[in-house]
Amino acid sequence: MSTPTEQTVTKPPKPKKRDWIFLFLFLILLLASTIILSYPLGQQFTRVQEELQQQVNILSTQVATLQTELQVLQSQDLKAPSEALQTRFNELSKQQQSLDNALTSLVHRIEQQPQTDDGWKLAEINYLLTIALHRLQLAHDPEGALVALTAADERLQRFPKSALLPVKTQLLEDIKRLREFERPDIARLAVLLAQYTVQVDNLPLLQGTRKTYTPQPIEPAPSDDQPWQEQVLKELKQPVVIRDNNEADTAFLTPEQHSLVAQILQMKLENARFFLLRRDTQNFAASIAAVLDWLKRYYDKNDNKVKALQKALADMQNIVLNPQLPDISGSLNLLQRLSAPATPLVGVQSGAQRSFAQ
Repeated sequence: MSTPTEQTVTKPPKPKKRDWIFLFLFLILLLASTIILSYPLGQQFTRVQEELQQQVNILSTQVATLQTELQVLQSQDLKAPSEALQTRFNELSKQQQSLDNALTSLVHRIEQQPQTDDGWKLAEINYLLTIALHRLQLAHDPEGALVALTAADERLQRFPKSALLPVKTQLLEDIKRLREFERPDIARLAVLLAQYTVQVDNLPLLQGTRKTYTPQPIEPAPSDDQPWQEQVLKELKQPVVIRDNNEADTAFLTPEQHSLVAQILQMKLENARFFLLRRDTQNFAASIAAVLDWLKRYYDKNDNKVKALQKALADMQNIVLNPQLPDISGSLNLLQRLSAPATPLVGVQSGAQRSFAQ
């Protein structure tokens, strides 16, 4: 009989008490570290929470203010402004509708026009003739009017319609009439008068003269035996001569009076220049006559400078400062008559031509 074998069972060793102590200390250190590290985070969290609370309070105050303003606005009467805006909107809508209708009508009329540029050429010629007439009559600019007429003539020469031949002839006559028109050079005359005003101080004054006195023979004294009554009567019977001297006597003028004479002459020349620039023919001629009279009274007419000044002023005195402008409306009137809708010149008159004619 066999004996059972003894089986040995190995038991795990019990943990030592020292290991448990180390584990407990480690846990305590870990907890302490966690507490120490979480303290600043807690303070920061508190600060953030306080700032958020302040912003919430501010927003709450603003919301309350806005709600109050909204209630005030809602309590006001907004019916009248709304009606005014609606009325204005309706007016603008009507105007827009009118513009749309006008645009549609204009587009339709343009589409109905024949595909030719004769109407535009005719309107351009009409426009140039109108500009020429305005430049001459309103702006008194013959040069500008001549440029416009020449441009219109160049375009008429290239126009193929023979019906415009009378207009070409009339236009050539208007151009000739305008080229023959002469008007005074106001700027040149004004410069000449200004130069004469400066030269006044160099003009010699008239030198005064005296007649030579010739003594009359002495009559014998009346005898003492003649009564005094007869002597008095004889004296009363002698003629009395009264002389009137209208001529200026410059021989006895002081230097101050010489300067005054020159200044008055300068003022008279400036007065003439003023009427010249105003194109006042009548007053300009009167001013020049006053200057000539002053020169004759106080200045030496035998001096060459005085003679030249008198001759130049005498030539100016007969100048017409504002002559009658020539009539250049014949070509424009004839063109408008020939380009009327009843005249078979271009066919249907274009809208552009009618607008230029106006």
